[in-house]
Amino acid sequence: MLPVMFRRMLAGILAPVIVFAGLYLWGRSHPYTISRSTEIAAPADRVWQVLTDLRAYPRWNPELTVVDGRAVTGETLTVRLRSTGGTSTVRPTVRAADPGRELRWLSRYHDIGGLADGEHRFTIEPAGQGRIRFTQAETFRGIAVPFFRGTLAATCDRFDAMNAALKARAESHG
Repeated sequence: MLPVMFRRMLAGILAPVIVFAGLYLWGRSHPYTISRSTEIAAPADRVWQVLTDLRAYPRWNPELTVVDGRAVTGETLTVRLRSTGGTSTVRPTVRAADPGRELRWLSRYHDIGGLADGEHRFTIEPAGQGRIRFTQAETFRGIAVPFFRGTLAATCDRFDAMNAALKARAESHG
């Protein structure tokens, strides 16, 4: 039988590990997704051109004010985000770049995996002759996600603003 002091010390070490592991597993298995869509009166290739012209973002995008890099699978981007709390910079990795259909990247909160990983998706789907449905969505997973849900839900307004700006730019050119 283990001495009482040793059992207490062991319990003091194991309890936080068990809580952390439980939160981590819960955060991974209970993702939180936000999504916003709009219809754009432009062909998919035009919307894709605007979406992937990353250097032009400062001229039209109210949320993603700087995006450095290339919209190519495996590339790491540097993205500066504007929000009500100021600006922040993330360095996501492009997970998919399917021309005219989908651009997707994964970022990690403060570059720490499992804390609050966000998979951001931009999808383009046919919606009739010369029209598409553009959807911007992000799915968050990680140990901190349950504590940030209110903040994450506020992102919908920023998605709406970017979607409206993308729509205006795509419909005004070509």
